[in-house]
Amino acid sequence: MKSYPIEVYENLVLCARNNDDAAQQWLVDNDYREMSEFWDAFEGVEKSFKWLMENGYRHLAATVDAMAGDDKAKVFLITSGNRELAAFADACEGKAQAVNWLIQFHHKGLILLAREIAIREKKKNKGFFNTFLNFGNPFR
Repeated sequence: MKSYPIEVYENLVLCARNNDDAAQQWLVDNDYREMSEFWDAFEGVEKSFKWLMENGYRHLAATVDAMAGDDKAKVFLITSGNRELAAFADACEGKAQAVNWLIQFHHKGLILLAREIAIREKKKNKGFFNTFLNFGNPFR
């Protein structure tokens, strides 16, 4: 995966936090369209997923699938040299081992975004039963 400056991840965090259109526009205006398309694909926009696949960002499309629980996508990420994205997908679910791996290999931007996505998902699934099931989440 290409290396992105921290500002890219900060803008993606804003997208996760409040569906910030200005943050997505910043990504496009600063030649990070693939990250804007990645966010839209994560949000379920099929044409963005297709754009990633057709424009050389298959690893970002696979990340979206891995975040949705597709183990084959995770295997693809690992075998194609994108282990950090496989760890990111797991970190979004709050898996401590993945978070620790990202920390160990200094993927600060991915950690920031994974944390925000984990918090967002927690808010969506708020309730006693879901809280009970997620005691191991390192982002709490």
